[in-house]
Amino acid sequence: MSAIVLGAIVLLGLIPAAAVGLTLGPRQHVVVGKGHEVHVSAPAVAVLPRGGTVVAWVAQEGDANNVYVVLPGSERVRLNPEGLSVDSLHQSPSLAVGPGGEIYVAWSSRKPVRVGGLFASDLRLSRSLDGGRTFEPPLRVNEDRPISHSFEGLAVAADGTVLLSWIDTREGERNPRSWLARVVDHGSRVDGVVRLDDAETCVCCRIDVAAGPQDTVAVLWRKVFPGDVRDMVLGLSHDGGRTFRPAGLVHPDRWQITACPHRGGNVAIDGRGRIYAAWYTEGRDNQPAMLFAVAEDGRRFGRPQRLDVAAGTIPDHVRLAGDARGRVVMVWEDMTAARRRVLVRYSVDGGRTLAPVALPSSALKAYGPDVAVSAGGDFVLAWHEEQFPDLKLVVQPITLPPR
Repeated sequence: MSAIVLGAIVLLGLIPAAAVGLTLGPRQHVVVGKGHEVHVSAPAVAVLPRGGTVVAWVAQEGDANNVYVVLPGSERVRLNPEGLSVDSLHQSPSLAVGPGGEIYVAWSSRKPVRVGGLFASDLRLSRSLDGGRTFEPPLRVNEDRPISHSFEGLAVAADGTVLLSWIDTREGERNPRSWLARVVDHGSRVDGVVRLDDAETCVCCRIDVAAGPQDTVAVLWRKVFPGDVRDMVLGLSHDGGRTFRPAGLVHPDRWQITACPHRGGNVAIDGRGRIYAAWYTEGRDNQPAMLFAVAEDGRRFGRPQRLDVAAGTIPDHVRLAGDARGRVVMVWEDMTAARRRVLVRYSVDGGRTLAPVALPSSALKAYGPDVAVSAGGDFVLAWHEEQFPDLKLVVQPITLPPR
């Protein structure tokens, strides 16, 4: 199939953002690299309580991978100390903001691999208590052992407790499991660690965590079922992440694959306790699809809706964010052999109905999107965009229409 035909296919079903009721705010950008050989992770974005956006990413520079944080318009800050390289570009740094404006960034650092081992990394938590101007030396969250600790998710509860989930191989490299740590005292002390399930986790599929009302914590990950079926499950806690009920299946996609697809999901909770999940699957027919589902009662998910609508393209890298009122925004990238686009859908009624797919960027190569919500209910998008010779990290506020 020619690139011209592929380009025509990807445009089907796509509408400019303004045409579906989205109000786009002024774009800001950070130049993260120049030239063809630029290697960076996808960005992460968060909004400070009093306004202002913060973004983070990892960049390969020489033999090291360095993690950076910046408030657009300010100087970037490098978080990893000299000699401590970020483990990989496959995982973007996890970014969250506390109720007092504390900024937390989670990332994995390289570690020497033991003899006979495959991977080794430490899970780090960096914090800033001055609005992102400076960051303290990172806290090592995991115990000191030469195994992999990575593909993490990060959230902050209303009381300021930092919730950090990840996948590690302490029970053997053939037995990866999902874990969660509660980090207290403004991100300076690990208060406890809990294993989320006693069955195998898909080892390279990203895990995500969200905090909600009444000490609710939700963790979403891909579990390995008999026969190499790899479907999404949700672990729930109602005591702030101290204990979890057995993980429940989000939807029986029945995706069978004897490999790790490197595709996780994203989770959010609104003020009524509704839980929103979005994830990638190829289901029973091995066809790429991006799905979205809502648990109205905070436990059982309804039938999923499909986010992507274009035929002949591959959706990837889904992210979502929701506000207290039940408004939710989903963003993902859509790929062909020649193009990469950032796409957006939203709901203003608790996920019952979805707006059409919108296109916030007309760039031929826009990818690695993320989305965050402010305390006031507005949303912010971030993504990478190639504008040769620059690779730019674009930040753009969006406002949803009234319900």
